[in-house]
Amino acid sequence: MKAKKIFKCCYALTALSTLVLFTFTAFCASVIPDTFTVTDDSTVLDLSAMPALTIVKDDRDGTNAHSGDNGQLVFANIFPVKSVSITNREDIKVIPGGTPFGVQIYTSGVIAVKTEDIVADGKVCSPAAEAGIKVGDTIKSVNGNAVQSNSQLSELVNNSEGAAMRFEVSRDDETFTTGVTPVKSGGGEYKIGLWIRDSSAGIGTTTFYCAQNNGFAGLGHGICDVDTGGVMPLDHGEILNADIDTVTKGVEGTPGSLNGHFEYGSVGKINDNLDTGVYGTVDKIPEDAKKEISVASIQEVKTGKATMLTTICGGEAEEYEIEIESIGYDENNKTKNMVIRITDEELLEKTGGIVQGMSGSPILQNGKLVGAVTHVFVNAPDKGYAVFAENMLEDYIESTGLYESAAA
Repeated sequence: MKAKKIFKCCYALTALSTLVLFTFTAFCASVIPDTFTVTDDSTVLDLSAMPALTIVKDDRDGTNAHSGDNGQLVFANIFPVKSVSITNREDIKVIPGGTPFGVQIYTSGVIAVKTEDIVADGKVCSPAAEAGIKVGDTIKSVNGNAVQSNSQLSELVNNSEGAAMRFEVSRDDETFTTGVTPVKSGGGEYKIGLWIRDSSAGIGTTTFYCAQNNGFAGLGHGICDVDTGGVMPLDHGEILNADIDTVTKGVEGTPGSLNGHFEYGSVGKINDNLDTGVYGTVDKIPEDAKKEISVASIQEVKTGKATMLTTICGGEAEEYEIEIESIGYDENNKTKNMVIRITDEELLEKTGGIVQGMSGSPILQNGKLVGAVTHVFVNAPDKGYAVFAENMLEDYIESTGLYESAAA
């Protein structure tokens, strides 16, 4: 009888362990990327955020997996979780920033930020809303004429004299046309009941420069419309010189900010406004820029001590101590890859932690660029999110055509 009970217990434990292992491996398979990049044979293939997981190179064909792509994600060096691709990339050197920059961007089309009712002939209506236009949509053209500014659209509508107009509208990844009939408002002008925006300006922090093509990357997240929350579609933009004048210290529940000014007069161009940041080229890399360093692959980033370059006075960056508390590999979330905490007493005293304007501040660890600050936790200003530097590098390469420039 006793032996039977022991057998049942062992069976139950085995079944439970198998279930836990299956659940864990299934979870890992869903949150761990399918592709990893390496720069040479010495690149780390362990995942610091999940110490029990290792990427094992597949050398069964007798070739180096760095050129042959294949590998296995393995738990405890025994249980295979899933197959992964190991891709070799060039060890591109970049120059970490940490200095402020001004940015002014102009949208491709105009963005609908609010619909409103209009009283016309004693009736309340909203022609834009009735035509299916929603907040966040981008008006690309009217009657075949490309729309490039708020004033242009207002003029086209007012000159319509109430005739139906064909609007080309972009929403997410789709474009459609719809008919909008302006109405005469109480002021005698024709309107469609739509508030729009065509530009944005502000100050952020440079993440890195690239000497190979005078490239520029900053912010760590896209420039979003303050009303819609969506990334603003870019037509063109300018990079401007900026300085930080004062700091509004962050406290629990109220984010702080870097307060500064920028000088009008372009020092570079913005090519793309993407989820991971803004990318472009500068006329000249600053003479006081720091030395070049490598960009870490995501699996090289470790929890623990790191430093952050940022500017809280004038235009010169300083290095401050931080802690990388956790790491996530979710490919569907390209900008919130790390949770970081400010530990530097001087920075905490002056800013309270992470403040608005620090977005893009580069994070360094083991002599490499590993990430950039993206967001602050409103209720814990000493903490925030950071993006993997490799995610920014991938978008930077595609945006600026780095390899094409190097080949030319």
